[in-house]
Amino acid sequence: MRPSNIVHLGPDIFRSVTSCLGEQLVSLLRIIQEVHPDLKWYAADVDANGPLPVPRGEPTPILIGDATALIEIAHRVNQFNSGVFVGVPSRIEKPTFRAGGLWTEDEDAAELGDATIEVRAFDWSYWSIATADPNLAQSIRQRLE
Repeated sequence: MRPSNIVHLGPDIFRSVTSCLGEQLVSLLRIIQEVHPDLKWYAADVDANGPLPVPRGEPTPILIGDATALIEIAHRVNQFNSGVFVGVPSRIEKPTFRAGGLWTEDEDAAELGDATIEVRAFDWSYWSIATADPNLAQSIRQRLE
């Protein structure tokens, strides 16, 4: 499935001088969790200042767990230099992802596979959020923009 909604969030949205901070990901995950509490989270292509949830730069998505598990990890990260975080409905036991793995630099409208949402950290510049769920995109916009 291709995303029908793409949201870019820069540092000003978070009243900060930089983006992709661990605490910003926590804020995003809490908003997403309100709309979709049943997601399992995977991470790929992560580089960060702090503990990494997966091997550095690995494009194959690795299961982190529920939103609470990813929130715990994000709390310990100062800033993400790159990263792709995808939420998949927990009922899907073996999700499909893009061929070739998930890369931060993939096109905004890249195939989501079984993911409900994809959150990408772009250096210190901005967060990119892609989803096919208009209610989720609207919730993020209303809470942050």
